Amino acid sequence: MKKKPIPAATGAELKVLEALWENGEAAIRELRDALYPAGGESKFATVQKLLTRLAEKGLVRRRKEGASWLFSPLIGRDDLIGGELRRLAESLGGSSMAPLLTCLVETGELTAKERAHLRRLLDEEPGAQGP
Repeated sequence: MKKKPIPAATGAELKVLEALWENGEAAIRELRDALYPAGGESKFATVQKLLTRLAEKGLVRRRKEGASWLFSPLIGRDDLIGGELRRLAESLGGSSMAPLLTCLVETGELTAKERAHLRRLLDEEPGAQGP
């Protein structure tokens, strides 16, 4: 069964997700302070709008606690990267990930640990679950 595509995140949405990945659950005000240290109500509204869009895309969860809404990521960094790489492969033609992987390996930008991890993944049976 094919996985449901992961929605794309804009650059601004990605910054909000990065703050959530780093800090876990957070209120709008906390995210505003992390992303825009100078603060201000206009920045509060900006973060609020970004969180609304992320929630609509199914990338963050929100829950009410007292008078505040708290937000947490519903997607991990690796999953979002994987979705972006699949979109990139599709836009470059053929949907093949091989050219992307080949480029990473050939440029020498992977660490020994990353190469070893890729080898293990490639040697696994298709559909096998890793640790």
